[in-house]
Amino acid sequence: MKALLTIFILFISLTSQAQDTELKIIYDYVNHAVKNTHHMELRAKDDVVLSYTIRMVKTGPRKANTYKLTADSTLLYKDYASNYLKYEERLGREQLVMEEDLKLFKWTKIRERDSILTYPCRTAIAEFRGREYKAYYTTKLKHTAAPWKFHGLPGVVLKVCSIDDVVSYQARSIELIEDGAPITNPFEGEKTISFGDFSKKYRAYHRDVVKMRRKRAAQQGRAMPEFNTAPRVEIIIPDNRFILNTD
Repeated sequence: MKALLTIFILFISLTSQAQDTELKIIYDYVNHAVKNTHHMELRAKDDVVLSYTIRMVKTGPRKANTYKLTADSTLLYKDYASNYLKYEERLGREQLVMEEDLKLFKWTKIRERDSILTYPCRTAIAEFRGREYKAYYTTKLKHTAAPWKFHGLPGVVLKVCSIDDVVSYQARSIELIEDGAPITNPFEGEKTISFGDFSKKYRAYHRDVVKMRRKRAAQQGRAMPEFNTAPRVEIIIPDNRFILNTD
């Protein structure tokens, strides 16, 4: 009985410590469809996770490379208790706030093992909206967290990459902060739309862009320009994608 009581007290202590301690991870974030190099910062505490991209810019008298939040930085907020995530999505000049259920991924665990920043990691794979991903996660941190929309694995995801090498996240630093400030919802009170509604808007926007580019090409007496690879990680239009030509 005393042994069971000791185990119970230890469990409560560890759980309380995890709740009181903020986890901060900086990931190297590579998206080959985007020209700029990014970091992604993640903060996790009290069943919520906030992640945001930080773009590399040249600042200072010698134009040294530094990372900072910029106009094209994106926020993503997860609430485990309420089982949703909210995030920013840009469509042309329109800035939208999306809301989705957290249960987006169906993971299959595989035998591969690795170690990232001295933390032993297990692996799992999942297919999601046109791409297959491999994730490396550790259960040695007393939190549950993952970058971007990834969710559903025990512990903390320290590395995830698409099989086609289009996008990857890999932890470069891990910090545990005692008594960190509460993580608040940056989208509190804002109107949200679903991914399904966004997909409809995206397709309509795509049609308008194609129509505009054809009209411009005809006015200038030149051939219709070829489509480029889409900058989106999630594939909405399965055939040719595009980047809006503003010239």
